[in-house]
Amino acid sequence: MAKISEAEISELRSKADIVDVIGHYLQVHKKGKSYVALCPFHEDHSPSMSISPDKQIYKCFVCGAGGNVFTFVQNYEKVSFPEAVAKVADLVGFQLSSNPAEDTRPKDPHRESLYSVLNETIRYTMYQMNTETASKEKDYLDQRGLSEEIRHKFEIGYNPNGDVLYQFLKAKGYADSDMTACNVIRTGSSGIHDVFSGRITFPIHDARGNPIGFSARTIEKDNPAKYINTNDTELFSKSDIVYNAHRARGEARRQGKLYVCEGVTDVIAFARAGMDNAVCTLGTSCTEHQIKLLKSLSPRIVFCYDGDEAGQHATWRAAKMARAANAAVTVIDNRTGKDPDEIIRSDGAEALQQLAKREISWMEFALNYLKNHTNLDNYLEKKEFVKKAQAEIAELDDEMDRQHFTDELASISGFHIEYQPRSPLPVYAQPVRSAPSRVPDGTAEAEQLILSQMMAHPAASTQYEEKLGYLLDKDRNRLAMMIVDGWRSGKVTVNSLIDSTPDQSLKDMITDLATSAEFELPYDSKLIDGAIRKIMISVKKSQTEAFRQQLSEPLNAESRELIVNEYQECLRDLRRYIDEENSEKD
Repeated sequence: MAKISEAEISELRSKADIVDVIGHYLQVHKKGKSYVALCPFHEDHSPSMSISPDKQIYKCFVCGAGGNVFTFVQNYEKVSFPEAVAKVADLVGFQLSSNPAEDTRPKDPHRESLYSVLNETIRYTMYQMNTETASKEKDYLDQRGLSEEIRHKFEIGYNPNGDVLYQFLKAKGYADSDMTACNVIRTGSSGIHDVFSGRITFPIHDARGNPIGFSARTIEKDNPAKYINTNDTELFSKSDIVYNAHRARGEARRQGKLYVCEGVTDVIAFARAGMDNAVCTLGTSCTEHQIKLLKSLSPRIVFCYDGDEAGQHATWRAAKMARAANAAVTVIDNRTGKDPDEIIRSDGAEALQQLAKREISWMEFALNYLKNHTNLDNYLEKKEFVKKAQAEIAELDDEMDRQHFTDELASISGFHIEYQPRSPLPVYAQPVRSAPSRVPDGTAEAEQLILSQMMAHPAASTQYEEKLGYLLDKDRNRLAMMIVDGWRSGKVTVNSLIDSTPDQSLKDMITDLATSAEFELPYDSKLIDGAIRKIMISVKKSQTEAFRQQLSEPLNAESRELIVNEYQECLRDLRRYIDEENSEKD
């Protein structure tokens, strides 16, 4: 695989502000010098994740999750470290010398065969669209304003009648089993037939740009199934798909928002109007998986479902799911009763551009939606309307917004509603940065003090090597070795340590140490000596107990004498360490 150099990773890390990157996934709020957010790695109901822009690390003070910008993306997206590097680079617009995600992702030969079938189908149907066979379909697309440029961009094609696609793919050497697995052919009692025979084809891709299926339209007026989609296959699951995600990703990040429509032709309408940051969910039944994918494309989701009743209901449902996932949500105020495709066909691209400017806040939409579904002349219905609206207002972060919409609700309902300021959300504070007055009690605390000083100061690492050389806890000992190796080869930083291990428990430990009071202290050799002594007392106590156990068992004279000598020497060392510790306390 092509390896990205440490220098390139460090350069990317320096350009990727952790607050901006985490803010792409979560709503973050400034708290003093740091930022806080709801931790996505445990069930969090108040902001327990602290983000340090100075150190470029995050730390949850409840579940212990921590790390740097790569760690967050790796754990949030559940991807490998190279894939996380690629995603961070994509988020901040950093050009890597090669794509480590593609290099390291193992390829499944079977899935690659299916992608090959689908790519060949796309090429064939696009070719057919420009033949005499598709003259009616081409005229239809021309009449709807889908130019050749747009058809090429979205790879729109035509699957002729007569099962010609199957014959073509068969002649190319593709197996019936692969064609069936892709759902481009089906087998029945009458033989093998093309699934999309006689239809205009719109290819569908996954978020990485791999072809996975089709949405296909007939222009025959007497056919009740105007659109059909690929059935669920090992590549295609309608509930997981966001159409056009692979094309919209870059523009959505540049614009800072993503338009979400109902259908394929709506997405194409936005593209025709010069807006390439639009996707669709192939219908109105949005799923949690789709919400997560939408959120990964842009921190702000703009719903632009149809203006009819079904579209408004779908907007309510999907927007609430997106808000529950901590996405920023706005809505296009579409009161035309038309979908984007109908608007651009009847009124032109400028009309759709103007509609896109009618972007309203979630709460504006919510009040209108709830009001339109309430009989305000009925007291019980009006009371229920107020309760639902108040529940939505209570979720707003901005105090001015809560005040404004409380007043709006009172005006709409006619009820007297007093605004109640929300109590500040409890925030888990970082540990106080005060120096310990003495060596902490306990071996674990002593080892943590040593590691904190080692991470911050090369002299502490040298002192550890010369006077101790090991820690009792397995994971802390591993980290000590990493720090020693790091200082030997150059400079140690919190972020370089985090990136040098795939072990999340070590990443959490590093972050925990970097947010400790000891990490902020200047180098203190006496403090480290005291911590080393604490560890040695623990070691000597364990050794003396082991010697006592051995001496309680039957031994020959020579062995007993040897163990007694070692036991007495161990006791002398133990007494010396204890005396030194007591003198320090005095």
